[in-house]
Amino acid sequence: MTNIFSKLSIFLSSLCVVHCLATPFVLLLLPAMSTLFSETIEIVLVLSVVPLSMAGFLPTWFRHKNNRLLVLYLTSITLILFSQFVLHVSHDHAEHGISLMNWIRTGVTFTGALLLAWVVFQNNRHTHYCTHPHHHQDTARPVPETHSESDMES
Repeated sequence: MTNIFSKLSIFLSSLCVVHCLATPFVLLLLPAMSTLFSETIEIVLVLSVVPLSMAGFLPTWFRHKNNRLLVLYLTSITLILFSQFVLHVSHDHAEHGISLMNWIRTGVTFTGALLLAWVVFQNNRHTHYCTHPHHHQDTARPVPETHSESDMES
């Protein structure tokens, strides 16, 4: 089940990246399609990516507790939330084209979404390739036994 949430989180983060890249161009080139890139869609994406990424990231993170990945995960979520709710610029208030604040907001959201997709992927990868026995105490994987040189001689 966690794997489904991880994959869904990566998909939604990637969708955020595509949305962030496409929005300025669609708003400039195809004003009739701007409703597809509305604030409502942005809020739905943000409010769905955060809990789904938590459901995909945290259970696997608790297996290995790689703090570097946790810091990167929290940074990505912070960037996404910061861009959506602190750097908020209404699409309706942009006067002639895209304002500088919209470009900054898009860049911060893009960075956060890209980082989120990468860190969830790295977290899953780390869980599968981690060889530290103490990181897998709650899993069914057998811990390889280590033999000292004195055991090998006898």
